[in-house]
Amino acid sequence: MPSYSSLALLYDGLMAEVDYCAWARYIDQLIRQYGAPGRRLLDLGCGTGTLTINLHQAGYDTVGIDLSYDMLAIAANKGMAAGLGIEHWRAMDMRDLRFPNASFDVVLCACDGFNYLAGESDLNQALAATASVLAPDGLLLFDVHTKYKMQQVFTAGPFVQECEAGICIWSSQFDTDTEDLVHEMTIFIHQQNELWRRYEEVHRQHYFSPEVIKKALAANGFSLLAVLPWGEVFGNATATTERLQYIARRCDDSLAKC
Repeated sequence: MPSYSSLALLYDGLMAEVDYCAWARYIDQLIRQYGAPGRRLLDLGCGTGTLTINLHQAGYDTVGIDLSYDMLAIAANKGMAAGLGIEHWRAMDMRDLRFPNASFDVVLCACDGFNYLAGESDLNQALAATASVLAPDGLLLFDVHTKYKMQQVFTAGPFVQECEAGICIWSSQFDTDTEDLVHEMTIFIHQQNELWRRYEEVHRQHYFSPEVIKKALAANGFSLLAVLPWGEVFGNATATTERLQYIARRCDDSLAKC
């Protein structure tokens, strides 16, 4: 999994066009539609915390985790202004969640965070960890890239993204044998006057087919409720759908509900 060290400095600027308020409303709509036992929400791979904060403002008791200290530092600073203290941000691996059992009613992994898991073993670890911290009947929501996006959209680069703090130039290669996608990034951070600093980052993502995801969910105590084109509340994916939204429920073992 990548460190997001230098990219963290540009991340919010590069994502400025993303409507996080609408994204939070979408997640809230899905949670209300499928029902959760409460409003304690864990955000896996929270990044700089914008979505986490928006969900907190929508009435959820949120905690955000991420592997990147650089991203979490930005999240914590933004969170202070929204009433989220430092205890709401944790440096933690989604494959090893260190919370008491049944600590949350909803677990969210947005913005293709699960695609950073290296393969089926990592996916199963993450789902097992998620099941342990979810209350019975709790909801898991996550989105992933489709093969169309990983194999055709990303590889159409290189792409150039600019913001006030700097520039990110990136290109991607998809390995059809391993179904891994490698993003190679060259990042220029503006220092002062004509001085820029150059960084290199490599991000690796893995394609998970719907069949693999369904099998992993069932193996780790989840009932799959829906697979939707991202941003929709009903409907089916098409050949050019770029992102899928999954909604699953943790089985209530005491009632054998699965």
